[in-house]
Amino acid sequence: MNLVLRKYSPADVDDCVSVLADAFVSSPLHLSAFGNGRIDQNRRFFRLALRNMFFGQAFVALHDGALCGYIHFRAWPYCLPAPEEIPNAAATLLKSMGEAVPKFIQWFARWCHLDPQEPHVHLGPIGVAPGRQRQGIGTALMDLYIAELEQERSIGYLETDRVENVSFYKKFGFVVKHEEVVIGTTTWYMSRPLN
Repeated sequence: MNLVLRKYSPADVDDCVSVLADAFVSSPLHLSAFGNGRIDQNRRFFRLALRNMFFGQAFVALHDGALCGYIHFRAWPYCLPAPEEIPNAAATLLKSMGEAVPKFIQWFARWCHLDPQEPHVHLGPIGVAPGRQRQGIGTALMDLYIAELEQERSIGYLETDRVENVSFYKKFGFVVKHEEVVIGTTTWYMSRPLN
């Protein structure tokens, strides 16, 4: 497989929006917040998200020159906003998302509330185009993140709403720290201790 990993560039935004929207349209949290099959809402959401992820590190995966994966991670304490900042920020940034805004606020405020209050590097989002999954692309992107954790001697942290992702992340040393239902969807909060 001819796979190339490189730093994300703003010129990649359209391809990244497509990859992430396609990868997350069937995600349980996205289904709950945006509705079944709402690729339009997912595209809108990721376009807004990518425009506002100014900090941290982001990489893309290209297979035979076509963008097929994306990963973003950011160090604490700037990885997530304070929970009390979410309603105003979401109401402004996500106004175009209409009826999804209240559920998104509930979902993201909960994630922010549970964000560890110790140094860590927060993963998310990571996504691979559905037609390219199970070909090692997600593993290659995760290897970049793990290298960052090891270089910085930092704890890793992430949230996932897919049970199959729990076992994937466990392969990289993550353990489930907490599990709960958020907007009707089971969510797992995972961390990777220092080795």
